[in-house]
Amino acid sequence: MRRSRLTALVLAAAAGTQGLWGCGKKSDISMPNYAETAVQTPTAGAAGGAEISGDNYNSDEYYTKIMDCINSAVTDDLPLELGILGNEVITPAAEDAEAELGPYKISSSGVKLYYDAAEFPDELLLTLEKYFICFPSADYATYVKCVFPSYLDEMESFLKKEYDYDLRTSFSKQCQGLADNMNGDYRITRIKLETAPQYAEGKDNIEEYFSSLNDVFGKDYYSQVKSECDDLIDACFYVMGEDSYGNENVIVSGYEIVFAVKDGRYYTFG
Repeated sequence: MRRSRLTALVLAAAAGTQGLWGCGKKSDISMPNYAETAVQTPTAGAAGGAEISGDNYNSDEYYTKIMDCINSAVTDDLPLELGILGNEVITPAAEDAEAELGPYKISSSGVKLYYDAAEFPDELLLTLEKYFICFPSADYATYVKCVFPSYLDEMESFLKKEYDYDLRTSFSKQCQGLADNMNGDYRITRIKLETAPQYAEGKDNIEEYFSSLNDVFGKDYYSQVKSECDDLIDACFYVMGEDSYGNENVIVSGYEIVFAVKDGRYYTFG
């Protein structure tokens, strides 16, 4: 088991490699590295385009398209529009290739969501889905609605001070890092959420999670967040996606994530 310090991941994001997984510790719980049955998702199109993906992937051209998309995004204060989650819980037959992934529900975006409804509300899963769908489509306007408001403000200040660029640039680097890993266009196909294990004996998971953010922002951000929200939820997540070649693989596996609950809405930090 290892802990990924957010500070290191923010620095990596500044270098253009990653930033999406600034979510604390990694769980030892594993998820299969593939699923033979891909999901055809009717989500927003990827930012770059098939002509510069796959064998024709051009990182520089792709990044230009990502930046154009993000810089042209118009944000607003309207609530995040969640999709719809079907009531049916689908349990694959034992002989199906995806059976080891367990039962799931399918969202109106076509993403398969794996979770225990007794542990996590549907709205939380749909928010998490919206968050991850933002990255292949470089949808900055939706991304900022998924992230806790004060985190956006604090990170904007931090980035301008330390790297002389803004949150849009940071988000573009996260999108680009994933596109590099997926050879261009890709789509989110499956998301799994489960209760986070106890990472360190005698230490509170959430308090430890925010210790990195306290260091980055140079303040007791944990206390600030507790005063700003109604509740905090600790969890562990996995994400699968279909790459530009049509192969479905794990994008991120077993990382901690914390959600803030405010006025019935759910937000991430990252």
